[in-house]
Amino acid sequence: MEGTHLLTMTSRVGSALILIGLIALMVFLVTLTIGLADWRLLLAGAALAALGLLLRRRAARTEASGRFRTLRRMLGHRPEDE
Repeated sequence: MEGTHLLTMTSRVGSALILIGLIALMVFLVTLTIGLADWRLLLAGAALAALGLLLRRRAARTEASGRFRTLRRMLGHRPEDE
């Protein structure tokens, strides 16, 4: 149960970082059009979005997939076969 909770929280933190990074990139684009762009905002937005994607992919990769569990059981596949 603890591992599942940790994976869920990691995925949520990753989603939040992606959202914050995209907002920062949008703010950068708006400030770029009016000529007041700060390049650190571009770097921060891209870094936050990339970190969020990394966290979400890592959490999704380590989650055990329960799809087709019944079919695998009926066909006699064990977890070692996959």
